[in-house]
Amino acid sequence: MLRAMSPDPNYKDDLRAAYDADVERRDAMTPAAWRTDVIDRFADQLRNQGSQTVIELGSGTGQLAAHIQAAGLDVTAVDLSPANVAATAARGVTAIEADFADLPFSDAAFDGAFAIHSLIHVPNEELPAVFAEIRRVLKPNTPLLMVVWGGERHEGTFDHEWLNPPRYFSFYTHDQARNLETPGFVIEDFSTFPVEESDMDVQVITLRAE
Repeated sequence: MLRAMSPDPNYKDDLRAAYDADVERRDAMTPAAWRTDVIDRFADQLRNQGSQTVIELGSGTGQLAAHIQAAGLDVTAVDLSPANVAATAARGVTAIEADFADLPFSDAAFDGAFAIHSLIHVPNEELPAVFAEIRRVLKPNTPLLMVVWGGERHEGTFDHEWLNPPRYFSFYTHDQARNLETPGFVIEDFSTFPVEESDMDVQVITLRAE
């Protein structure tokens, strides 16, 4: 069960430390087929609209960034964890250590963005500002693909987290996810589906930069 709580001021340091410590295990993982299917559909969408440059927000160890790059797109990946950044760069992807709330790029630098199970670590109270910052680095009328776990509303850390230090999570019911405050974006599509690897649903949210 999750404890409802405001984020500790050091929650980003805890996220960084937890993912740095888990990089070897994650780097050896092969993405589930549903993850690459979602990314393939997004890559098709980008190509169909003539897009080339895309930013991944929270690359982990870079498997999905490398996958979409192999589809012919120019990918820049960012992650809070320096170990994740190094693993992503080792796959041949441009990778930068950065915070979603302060992206080191110029305005309108990218044709699209995707975030796969990374915005779940942004506290609800900080999410609108993060959306505004993502919007800043995207060109008008470009897509943001947001994939998160959801179906229940939870805010906080796990009582029995298997990574140390415990990570902060923010999950939403399906109705709440459909109605998120997304400054600079409109939600174009929302879908959900269950997967065997989690007792929560996958929420797939497609947004469009205004």
